[in-house]
Amino acid sequence: MNETSKRLRMIGLATRAGKVITGLELCEKAIKRNKAKLIVLADDAAQSTKEQFLKYGLPVCTVPDKISLGKFTGKDYRSVCVVCDASFAKAIQESEEV
Repeated sequence: MNETSKRLRMIGLATRAGKVITGLELCEKAIKRNKAKLIVLADDAAQSTKEQFLKYGLPVCTVPDKISLGKFTGKDYRSVCVVCDASFAKAIQESEEV
């Protein structure tokens, strides 16, 4: 199994556990309330969206595209999501290490 599919599966598992928030405004709210542990960005997200979330200094990982991220978070497509659980965040980050 490649690293990207592992990461997406972990994001899906975290979503089913209720530990993922999607949507630009809700993600920003979670970050500002110190609930977010990890930001997940789609590689094809708008540059302004990437900059909007990179400025927070939280750990970030990427997935190939908005459609993949949406599929694993139960939406049509998503540019960004945040993981609000330290254990899931760590597992998702480790899934991208080679």
